[in-house]
Amino acid sequence: MRKHLSATVFIFIFFCCASAFAQSNAGVFIFEAEGNAAINQNDIAAARDGAVQSALQRAILEAISVLLPLSVKDEKFLPVKNEIIEKQDKYINNYKITTENKQTETYFVTVNVAVELFSLKNDLARRGFLSISDEEKNDIIVLLNVNGLKRYSDFIYLKEFLKKRTKIVKSIYPRSFKWQQAYLEIRISGSVRDLADELAGTGRYVLEDEQVNNSQITINLLQGEGG
Repeated sequence: MRKHLSATVFIFIFFCCASAFAQSNAGVFIFEAEGNAAINQNDIAAARDGAVQSALQRAILEAISVLLPLSVKDEKFLPVKNEIIEKQDKYINNYKITTENKQTETYFVTVNVAVELFSLKNDLARRGFLSISDEEKNDIIVLLNVNGLKRYSDFIYLKEFLKKRTKIVKSIYPRSFKWQQAYLEIRISGSVRDLADELAGTGRYVLEDEQVNNSQITINLLQGEGG
């Protein structure tokens, strides 16, 4: 049996690749945001987390400022702003802390943030602050659960395959990773079955038919097909 990449190395490569793909994808905005939080009772970890959350919040508000003609400080927008901030994790595709430091009793971070637009635009449209195209209204989000990714090249093949299916696949957001298993959130135009059939047609994957439903597809990479 050939040696595989270690879990640590593979996870590192996976998230670097996810970040690079997100930056080239029209489904996200990339921002460099600063955040800070007070250090209470010498709890550095809590202050660091608070500073990161502050930066993520600022990135989301920057994205809203790009999408909307009115200021996020407008009183009419305040209830929606509070609602969005309360569930801000929903709108973060991925992020990376680029700098961090402690100054007296305050912790500061600079974070590179990818803000996911599909959910953000839909929520703004639902509250009457944004109009979205009929095409976007008909798009759906599918969770793709992939098992058996033994090598980096297995993930690259899948990503490139999906990117070429432009009639169906509109955007891809890698969400999480465990050893030999990846979860991707995919925005598609069409049906879940259409995408499942495309994947099955490669001859590389076996579909778990009971896991093909309105919002999820589970596939297994065939042994001997990776690399």
